[in-house]
Amino acid sequence: MIEREQVEAQAQQEVDELERSRRGLVRLALVAVVAGGAIGLVGGAFRLVLLTAAEMRADLVSWSEQFGDWGFVVPVLAVALCAAAARALVRLAPEAAGSGVQRVEAVMRGEEPPATLRVVPVKFVGGALALGSGLALGREGPTVQMGAVIGSAFARWARLIEQDVRDLSAAVAGAGLGVAFSAPMGGALFTFEEVRRAFTLRLAVASLLACSAASGVALLMLGAEPDFLLEPPPILGIESVLPVLALGALLGALGVGYNRFVVRLLDLADAWPRVPAELKAAAIGALVGLLLWFEPLLVGGGDELNQSVLDGRMPLGSLLVILAVRWFLGPLSYAAGTPGGLFAPLLLVGAAAGALFAGTCNAVFGIALDPVAFAIIGMSTFFTAVVRAPFTGIVLIVEMTATTTQVMPMLAAAGTAMLAATLLRGLPVYDTLRLRMLRREAAETRATAPGTGA
Repeated sequence: MIEREQVEAQAQQEVDELERSRRGLVRLALVAVVAGGAIGLVGGAFRLVLLTAAEMRADLVSWSEQFGDWGFVVPVLAVALCAAAARALVRLAPEAAGSGVQRVEAVMRGEEPPATLRVVPVKFVGGALALGSGLALGREGPTVQMGAVIGSAFARWARLIEQDVRDLSAAVAGAGLGVAFSAPMGGALFTFEEVRRAFTLRLAVASLLACSAASGVALLMLGAEPDFLLEPPPILGIESVLPVLALGALLGALGVGYNRFVVRLLDLADAWPRVPAELKAAAIGALVGLLLWFEPLLVGGGDELNQSVLDGRMPLGSLLVILAVRWFLGPLSYAAGTPGGLFAPLLLVGAAAGALFAGTCNAVFGIALDPVAFAIIGMSTFFTAVVRAPFTGIVLIVEMTATTTQVMPMLAAAGTAMLAATLLRGLPVYDTLRLRMLRREAAETRATAPGTGA
């Protein structure tokens, strides 16, 4: 009898929970569509601005060649000024510095207050200056944070309950990622796996509708082609199992090293507190401008160079140079403190590492690994190693390359990468950056509190 009463009570509790989940669901869905459309418009415009900036960057290099050996001064000064200006804009909204993903996650956990709407113009203009001038940063960081702020603002205007405000903010943040990479499914998974780290009915409704609305608006602005165009490589055979697992373990270890390098350069930049942040950003911009003069393809987000790697005809020496330069350039650019993300640079590093691994194995062991297949696997695997969001990484690359032939090896390599990174005690990059941000803000608060002598 007692068991029957317990079962009935549990059943009634489930019915009540379902009824609570239905309340306000239609309003949440409608606001998700509107907010998703808004980030689709903003994110699509941001991508168009970056495309125009890339053309202007190339024209600047061509124009500066008329000055002969002194032509390098032009891109050096131009990128330095743009980087300094982007960093100066951050003073208007300090929350806009860096990627912004770690701050969005801190808001989701109640560790930080929601950012204000002024982040949106600062992130947009500052990101356009930093990325457009050639810093090796990702366009997804600005669109994710702008999406989170827009989602939160729309939710509060619609007077949604606090839980729905957070869910909608996370959903539109994921929609921002989807817009950045033309990958709506990847954006939705990013919401569940990384931003919110939960899966509920209301979050699912908000995410699916926001991502579809955002990508639909962006599609009208940017077109329907995937980010990378390639002939899908064939499904790998059984002889590729060990190389795939080896690549996963290698990229897992490299991901831990990359994360630590990012933090090391941030700490190095903070070690000079008396030097104005704008001056430090200008110095980094000057280095990027010098590289722009010698090899324009090595700077910026890296999409054009990534496409060349995925074409499968790049020699091993070139792949090694790309891997070495971009390994250093991404963390260095991030240390400037301008608006800009980490994702896009990661994809190029992963693609170059995967193709280089396949080519080296072919040359040393006389086997026939497909460098394009391993470049695709490398992209999702290095993303997994750094961010520790494997399903997001795999779906993201599937959508960006419009190919599903490598899903099985991508799963295996991602699992091996996560195992290796965990055994090496490496934290996911956004957890590391979030904790670093919270510790730094706590230290600043203590330093300025009354009675501390500040």
